Amino acid sequence: MNRDNRPTGRQKRIGSGTGNVSRRGSGLGSGPVGRPGGYSDRSKGTGTSGRSGPARSFGSYGSYGGYGGYSSGRRRRSSGCSKYLTILILILAIAYYIYSNFGGGSGNSTSTNNFLNGTSSVSGYVDKGEYPVDTTVSELARAKRTVLKGNGEDIATVMIYMCGTDLESKWGMATADLKEMLNAEISDKVNIIVETGGTLKWQNNTVDSSTNQRFKVTNDGLKLLEGNLGKKSMVEPETLSDFIKYCKTNFPADRYMLILWDHGGGSVSGYGYDQHYPSNTMRLDEIAVALKNGGCVFDLIGFDACLMATLETAIVLEPYADYMIASEEVEPGIGWYYTGWITALSRNTSIKTIDLGKKLIDDYVKEVRAKTPSSQATLSLVDLAELKGTIPQAFTKFAKSIDTLVTRNEYKTVSNARANTKEFAKSSKINQIDLINFAENLGTDEGKKLAEALRGCIKYNRTSKNITNANGLSIFFPYGNLSKVNSMLDTYEQIGIDKEYSKCIKSFASVSAGGQIVSSGSNNMLEVLLGSFTEGSSNSGQSLTTAALEILLEEFLNSGNYGRITGGESDSLDWLDVNLMKSSVDYYRKNRFDPSALKITEKNGQRVLSMSEEQWSLVQQMEMNVFIDDGEGFIDLGLDNVYEFNEDGDLVMEFDGTWLALNGNIVSYYMISDDRHGDTYSTKGRIPALLNGQLVDIIVVFDNENPYGKVLGAQIRYDTKAETETLAKGLIDIVAGDKIDFLCDYYTYEGEYIDTYFLGEQYTATGEWKIENLHLGYRDYQMTYRITDIYGNKYWTPSVTN
Repeated sequence: MNRDNRPTGRQKRIGSGTGNVSRRGSGLGSGPVGRPGGYSDRSKGTGTSGRSGPARSFGSYGSYGGYGGYSSGRRRRSSGCSKYLTILILILAIAYYIYSNFGGGSGNSTSTNNFLNGTSSVSGYVDKGEYPVDTTVSELARAKRTVLKGNGEDIATVMIYMCGTDLESKWGMATADLKEMLNAEISDKVNIIVETGGTLKWQNNTVDSSTNQRFKVTNDGLKLLEGNLGKKSMVEPETLSDFIKYCKTNFPADRYMLILWDHGGGSVSGYGYDQHYPSNTMRLDEIAVALKNGGCVFDLIGFDACLMATLETAIVLEPYADYMIASEEVEPGIGWYYTGWITALSRNTSIKTIDLGKKLIDDYVKEVRAKTPSSQATLSLVDLAELKGTIPQAFTKFAKSIDTLVTRNEYKTVSNARANTKEFAKSSKINQIDLINFAENLGTDEGKKLAEALRGCIKYNRTSKNITNANGLSIFFPYGNLSKVNSMLDTYEQIGIDKEYSKCIKSFASVSAGGQIVSSGSNNMLEVLLGSFTEGSSNSGQSLTTAALEILLEEFLNSGNYGRITGGESDSLDWLDVNLMKSSVDYYRKNRFDPSALKITEKNGQRVLSMSEEQWSLVQQMEMNVFIDDGEGFIDLGLDNVYEFNEDGDLVMEFDGTWLALNGNIVSYYMISDDRHGDTYSTKGRIPALLNGQLVDIIVVFDNENPYGKVLGAQIRYDTKAETETLAKGLIDIVAGDKIDFLCDYYTYEGEYIDTYFLGEQYTATGEWKIENLHLGYRDYQMTYRITDIYGNKYWTPSVTN
């Protein structure tokens, strides 16, 4: 047996006692909280049977209306079974830290007394480690556009574009960060200018939520500069460019810095969520327009927002800035710590940008570790001047090498590298991965050289110790879900991404789409054609002839219905390389997961699933799925990466009758990601719930330090159709007294989704958590495994019942 061909699961701890598995209530009418995954996949024919508080990023979940946010004085920051047919079955934040109660009024008063109580500082954590800064400069780097006078003689203007959104209206995060700014030592050579807007309510008595305003942060408090700019959308490029022009004109300086404060959605969704103008964001091409029209050259542009440390963002900023600071991952709710780096800048206005960036990043990581130790933190400083000089050629060669691999029948090499790469905000399906990790996983000379060049541009990168493979810059690369390919390629055209990278994306997506079309995991047409176009009498899906696969492709292309691989977002597949897809038919035949291999046999008294090494090599992910029969239908308990293999490498198809529980409460659990680097691993999952009436995912992690799991907090789930595609900053801290209603999806015996219900009884949090697997009792169940292949297709093993 080749153990490299077998997925690795999480550890589980079996507790004593029995957990309650029962649905409660009359249904929420919310849409399935388990999507993607669970029974909802099977019923669609996509498989076979047999910051703390909300994060500053955009959530991409289904429509969940009707849940009011919970109110609190705490500051919180912030993401049965069908029959087995002849061959296959078609079915498919935190109450982070307690600041003083900020006044809730909104007015034009310039008084800051109502939110100047106390201090914000790094406490309780001593960082004894030294983290090196890369001060080298490649000879290929362009010259810096900002040249400092030195000796502390420089004037600095820092522009902070603060779109308060629900981060402020619900949790007072913007107010808290304004307070951190006011706690800094501010030199008369440093201008801190803030534009406010984008929120329904400011949690202080100074800033007005009915209009955009501008303030100067001084040692004496907030000085009102512009009291009534009108209610302007903070995600419109014109609003940002007007702010930039105002600051440059009225506060001329030797060095300019721009900080964009809000939610973030990475390369797919861009920046910002304005509560007055929901459903819009500022896309990367619109950020480019805003910066161009602003007419200012920046020393540094930073995003105090989630997921914005991407190569695409860096390319957009490069013509207008020398450095970028941003986060690859969802930011914890506390966001940046402003007191320290503003003080450092005031004490020496000629401080090197690398040193200032190091101070900002170090303080951020210290704050996170001290105040929200369960959170994951990433922040990197990128030299855009060096990126301009060193990356284009290496990036072009890297993109060409991917295209070559895909077009020369080595798609699996790229797919495996992509599947094993660190992915950020995976449940949001933005397909954003760490670029260095991906380049190194690919194993090509071009990948290694690109990774080396990128490390040279990333002058400083810090992460919390509970995150792996976050090297400082991520990139969009589609995998499985192809719904964003059209929009990203359009964005690439607008911002000038190397055409070779767009080409390799098209090639990979085209071959991936073909693999989805001709496989039973994603296309119902196979069921019709199997009987006529298989070799021999076995009806084996693996034995489909090339001619049969060609017919499947033609049928799909002629149908004009491309929603199956675009997620229903577009009927247009301008990126689809039809000729490449057709020329890959023989590759599909040789590298096609065989659903007929999903047969349970008995070996040494155990039921097992035995497949060839060739078939196992096509498996990239596997999860256990359990449904409980309550006498009227099925309760879906989710997807968990727990499994066992015997000495022969067969998957053991015996179920021990246990499932994940929090403090004795059986929950629905869905694995989000499984990151591994050598002996280091981190498996993250989500548990749908209502937290004090707010729809959330409770986030759980299993890693080296917490092999049996740890609750990180809760992430708000937005209604993307009515609100935003960005992810909220951070996680909500679940504290003693919080009311939790765990949720579960409910299905008919035919696999039709009925509604989402409460699971078990309402639970009152104690502030402490115990994660274990509890016995389900004498309940009728069906256990199956969901297998994902190299094209992103989902397959289901036959069910095991009691």
